Amino acid sequence: MSRRGIHPLLMGLDKPKSKLHFTKQTDLSGYESAQRKRFLRAEIEEEKLAAAAGRRHLLNLERQVA
Repeated sequence: MSRRGIHPLLMGLDKPKSKLHFTKQTDLSGYESAQRKRFLRAEIEEEKLAAAAGRRHLLNLERQVA
């Protein structure tokens, strides 16, 4: 079917686009699987490494300026 015959409002063009918001799940239910726990631990570790790398980068920049 061609789009030419469809009214724009029937295609949903009058509705605003939904924004995807990803929120961190901070509270755990206690029923997480082992795989999920490993995944969460890996994510936390990656965040720590990224933060440490960012701090190292800032320290290197400060040393270059000084």
